[in-house]
Amino acid sequence: MFQKQRFKNYALWVSIASQVILLVQLIGHLTGAFDLTDLMKQNILAIVDVVLGLLSTLGIISNPTKPKSGGYNL
Repeated sequence: MFQKQRFKNYALWVSIASQVILLVQLIGHLTGAFDLTDLMKQNILAIVDVVLGLLSTLGIISNPTKPKSGGYNL
């Protein structure tokens, strides 16, 4: 069964967000609604790298200071 604690896991939300973005890109490509160029993909990747780096630096994704947290839980 699902535990409410699972939904407080930062790594879970980061992975869900990345899967949603990938799904939107795939649907857009298959339907012909839009297609990302290589330059657009590089720009998006650079932005995501900066955001994830900032979140990691601030300790939001991984919080090693919280006792018994294992690094990824609230």
